[in-house]
Amino acid sequence: MSKKISYLIVVMFFMTILANMAHPVTPELVISLEMSAMMYGIMFAAMSIASFTMSPIWGSLSDKYRTRKRFLYLPMIAYGIAQIGFGFSKAPIMIILFRVMGGGFASSVFTNSIAYIVDETDASNRSKAISYYTAITGFGMSLGYLVGGYIGANDYHRAFVFQAAGLFLHAIVIYFFLPDSDVKSEDTKDRGRHFIFQVKDDFKKYMPTALGTLLLLVLLTSFSYIAYSTGINYFLKKYLNLNPLQIGYFMALTGIVGMIANVYLTPRVSNKYGDKKSLKYVLLATGITLIALSFMQDLLSPISIIIFLVFIFVISMFRPLLQTMVSNLSKNEHGKIMGLQSSANSIGMVGGSLFAGALLDIYPRMLFVTAAVIFVLSYSIINLSKKLKGY
Repeated sequence: MSKKISYLIVVMFFMTILANMAHPVTPELVISLEMSAMMYGIMFAAMSIASFTMSPIWGSLSDKYRTRKRFLYLPMIAYGIAQIGFGFSKAPIMIILFRVMGGGFASSVFTNSIAYIVDETDASNRSKAISYYTAITGFGMSLGYLVGGYIGANDYHRAFVFQAAGLFLHAIVIYFFLPDSDVKSEDTKDRGRHFIFQVKDDFKKYMPTALGTLLLLVLLTSFSYIAYSTGINYFLKKYLNLNPLQIGYFMALTGIVGMIANVYLTPRVSNKYGDKKSLKYVLLATGITLIALSFMQDLLSPISIIIFLVFIFVISMFRPLLQTMVSNLSKNEHGKIMGLQSSANSIGMVGGSLFAGALLDIYPRMLFVTAAVIFVLSYSIINLSKKLKGY
């Protein structure tokens, strides 16, 4: 990998640590303010709706101005301000407004980081770069849970203060030390305006194509992944009575397993079997193992632990494979296409978080069963899609 890709991965490693520090203490915030699980889902959905709206706009604007760097550090500052507001608000309407603000600005960072990698790679080395990016940032996400859980164990407000300060500092580091990518883009005149008013038309344009099928898969897998991850956090807090630090330890373990999977397994499997075939069987294995776990009565039995480890391995692998397939169809509109991918991902996040919020207080096991079924459905779509036959 080039030095620029390495720098970007290091930058995003620390970004994902910071971005995930609030997650282990969010259930504490919800419960301490005597809100229902549905509010937990609504907060996540509000953030996701903002991400859906803004991702293609940020991607389009970074194409237009031919800079990814500017759309990494400036939104990071606004995201830090939003997190302070979120952590210290008590009224539901203010919490939701700050969630919208946070999701809107954070989406720029994650959309343009992937576009940066696509700018600096070609089809021969892109899969490896995205796998490494996913592995390192996935581990950073888990460390963020651990650090946030430790800092916020006694008072959840501390996690939000530390998070915001870290985001401000990290924006300064990016401004001074991260080189910009070589943005290759077609004529971008008026494209920012085009995306603001015609996002729907762009989805209509691509949905009949192979890219459209991949965007549908992004949506479905995002729904399942967020339903699982949102559900497991709240489940660990409410039903197993784990504190934020213990939730952090759990997520750190899953992050280590995921990093190993994406550093050692994903590039090798992709090179040997191809992205499409690899993704197909990874999704099937994810669905089967999650269904099995959903019906386990003793989650600490040896067989449950073995199945859980297999599940963590395979669920960590589908995203880099799917992102690589999408990016290979982006041609010279990397920001635009990765923005559409982020929007499709956000639609799934909205549905998954609301679905999790609705079921967690009623029948939490069904939440995980449904997520598993959708993973299997995604496998079937790849198998049956005529549009992907030539991929």
